[in-house]
Amino acid sequence: MNGRISGGIWILCPVGALTLNSGCEQVRDMLVAKYDAGFHHLILDCSQLTTVDSNGLGEMVAAYSAIVRRGGALKLLQPSPRLLELLRMTRLDMLLESHKDERSCVLSFSFQADAKAKQALNEFLK
Repeated sequence: MNGRISGGIWILCPVGALTLNSGCEQVRDMLVAKYDAGFHHLILDCSQLTTVDSNGLGEMVAAYSAIVRRGGALKLLQPSPRLLELLRMTRLDMLLESHKDERSCVLSFSFQADAKAKQALNEFLK
């Protein structure tokens, strides 16, 4: 799993499958660890993911929830059409904001957006 910093935002770049048998919990752990290290705005770059199953999606949501509840933000970069469809079917597209290019994703972060994300999470969990 690779990572990089762009505009002060940590970008995690997992490669391959994000499934039960691939150790998908490492993605959640890495994102939360980077939040704890001071990166409160994070991006999960999905461009090199080949497969995401329900466990992988669950780990994405767990990371999102842990980060947003603590005042941070997590967004997706370049999710595949299949992942976008999975997010739509589960209505998680209302929580997990996604972007097609890195520049727009990095520029989309703001404190006002963070507050909206926290409110959306609370509404979703009701």
